[in-house]
Amino acid sequence: MAYTINNTAGTTLKVLADGTIDTATIDLTLIGKGYAGFGERLNENFVKLLENFANTTEPSKKIKGQLWYDSLNNQINVYTGNKFKPVGSTTNSATAPTNAVLGDMWFDTTNTQLYIYSGTAWTLIGPTTVSGSGVTQVVAEAIEDNVGVQKSILKFVTNDTIVGIVSAEEFTPGTSISGFATIKKGITLSTAISGNKLEGTSTDSDALGGVAAANYLRSNANDTTSGTLGVLNDDGITIGAGSDITMKLSSDDFTIAQTTQDKDVIFTVNDGGSTTEVMRLDGANSTLKVKDLEVTGTQTIFNTTTLTVEDNIIEVNRNISNAAAMPNYSGLKINRGSTSTVTEQDLYWVWDETFADDGTTIHGNAGGAFTAFKSGGGDEMSAPTLVDLRANVVHATSTSAQYADLAERYEADQPMEVGDVVEIGGSKEITLCQNENSTRVFGVVSEAPAFLMNRDAGNNDSHPMIALKGRVRVKVTGAGHAGDRLVSAGNGVAKVAAIQDTTAFSVIGRLLKTKYTSITELTECVIGVK
Repeated sequence: MAYTINNTAGTTLKVLADGTIDTATIDLTLIGKGYAGFGERLNENFVKLLENFANTTEPSKKIKGQLWYDSLNNQINVYTGNKFKPVGSTTNSATAPTNAVLGDMWFDTTNTQLYIYSGTAWTLIGPTTVSGSGVTQVVAEAIEDNVGVQKSILKFVTNDTIVGIVSAEEFTPGTSISGFATIKKGITLSTAISGNKLEGTSTDSDALGGVAAANYLRSNANDTTSGTLGVLNDDGITIGAGSDITMKLSSDDFTIAQTTQDKDVIFTVNDGGSTTEVMRLDGANSTLKVKDLEVTGTQTIFNTTTLTVEDNIIEVNRNISNAAAMPNYSGLKINRGSTSTVTEQDLYWVWDETFADDGTTIHGNAGGAFTAFKSGGGDEMSAPTLVDLRANVVHATSTSAQYADLAERYEADQPMEVGDVVEIGGSKEITLCQNENSTRVFGVVSEAPAFLMNRDAGNNDSHPMIALKGRVRVKVTGAGHAGDRLVSAGNGVAKVAAIQDTTAFSVIGRLLKTKYTSITELTECVIGVK
């Protein structure tokens, strides 16, 4: 007849047929009626029960209430229905156990500290000292004073050293404590620790440096204050061990004085986090040096790197009442540095009053003119020499030009050289004149035109300056006489024209000077003259 195996609660675990065994239901072998060799299995069950299933891993077919000896951690555990938990001892591990329940204990093997689980978190039982740090904790003790009366104290201990003691009363310890000859009421810090102090903000103090608090702000000694300080006498304030700086009143005049010989008075500011000197009173030279200066007044002399003027008009000769009193030169002077003759370096941009209607001076138009010149000789205004003016666009009336030709920039299909003869065409606007006696001849690449049109169209590589009229050097091959007409010789070169080749369409210009050689070379010509 089959066995019905029930647990303590009366729940059937297994119905076991005669002559069979079951090893799948629980961690013990269930033996059916009449099973041959049942003795071995029965004895093994007794061994497992005796050793509480001792193993490094938990039983696989555990049931609620089953014991298991964890041979890895040498700990007896009971199965709660969902986990094995230690029985009658703490969990010994370097990390906090998981799935803890209220009342569980854990011994931290790393820091040698005991914790209890509150139901939500692990709470330290003790000791408060972390392993390896010595005694570091607040210790409550009862000690005797020097007359045998017990006193309750709190000791603040760090790494086995008493840093401070809290006491409700003052007394002398009966047994000597290093750093505590007397324990004061409140907090007493150890005198055995160098620099031992309380850090933080105090709301009050009985004394400072042994001086009663009632004496501050000190009226009987030198002192400082963050409040308003009044000096109610004309002798004012003296600064420095040697009374180097004084501030005082004399006949209601306020005087700041540097009394040390040849020493400066320096004014600095915090400019973006950097200490910057903005003004210096030079004691050795009796001068004032200012970094940057903003002035509103009537007269100022500047010696600065850069002068910025906010007014839209700079007025000079303000004291001149009529033209007769006008000085010869009024304007700007630029000092270019020192040489053997200093004035040779000085440059001027001035109104030149010396230029008369007879046009005898070199400085501009009759009746006076704005003039740029360089001085020379021993007198800075003697032997002036005109200098160049440069500008992007000049709107003016020209009476003459230094250079000789009128030119315009055109886009070329290849780089060109001074003196090349060009024609309109190619892949761009102009190209080298490749054919003899070409009627498409247009102009000559200029070197330095007097007037340049379409200046900003490009540079000399992409848009060469093409002389359209005037005196210019031309690449000429072969000999010729002054006045001979020129036509294209091909490959960007000109030649003297035969009489039958001269037409209004083929002539470039004329030779200005006789050319005696047959080689190709730059020759002065006038172009645009047919």
